[in-house]
Amino acid sequence: MSESDLTSQPPDIGDAHLVVSFPAPHILHVAFDRPAKWNALLSKDNWALDAIWGWYESEPSLRCAILGTTSRRAFCAGGDLIELGQKDRKPWPDSGLAGLAKRALRKPIIAAVNGVVIGGAVEMLTNLDVVVAGESAVLSLPEAKRGVHAGGGGLPRLVYLIGRQKAAELLMTGRDVPAPEAERIGLVNAVVPDDLVEARALEIAQQTAANSPDAVILSLYGLRLAERHAGYQGMMDEYFSSRELQVLLKGENTREGLRAFIEKRPPRWVNSKL
Repeated sequence: MSESDLTSQPPDIGDAHLVVSFPAPHILHVAFDRPAKWNALLSKDNWALDAIWGWYESEPSLRCAILGTTSRRAFCAGGDLIELGQKDRKPWPDSGLAGLAKRALRKPIIAAVNGVVIGGAVEMLTNLDVVVAGESAVLSLPEAKRGVHAGGGGLPRLVYLIGRQKAAELLMTGRDVPAPEAERIGLVNAVVPDDLVEARALEIAQQTAANSPDAVILSLYGLRLAERHAGYQGMMDEYFSSRELQVLLKGENTREGLRAFIEKRPPRWVNSKL
């Protein structure tokens, strides 16, 4: 597929750390491309991705999308903590990390995961439809180690996928989860050799694109309705407006966690005021 087959042109992503391509008919491929920073996303990257997904949803010739990486070192390390730690930090789109964490999707998106997936990027994955991971991939939710909150918007979906106790363990410890374990507990659909991740994701995308786009969209709509009626949005609204979150955001431990990360030293926590 080439851009000439599209009915509208992709948005201008400027100098965002992304590579956009069309590997097969009706398929969009977007790759994170900031390998030196483990594909940690800046505000401009999130805004560019928000524009890309909005365009993808509206472009009738596209039926499936793949989100991958140009480097096997990392899929995505979440938001850039150095930028997030700045007093004049730039805002993100309402759709959240990668323009996906909080987006109500209509069309399918497949994740092609190589390398590390950290923090909000794990929560973002829970909002995608299929996750193919390389056997060396590692997922982790280290927010507690950084003094920040798990605010990617995916906490209720995380509980839905893997259960409250398993989600609690991962959030409490911040430990790494190897791809085979992630598959066993339901965070990943399939684990394949690292050099076959993109090929497997493309195979699933082509199988999807060969089907009726109306039937695919309606099937996904039904699944999203099930999530909506489970009350996910209400749960996140209550979480984001809670007194506890406001205390954490203004607290010393949040500042200390980010300082320690930037200064590459162990954090010196104070007793909780929650």
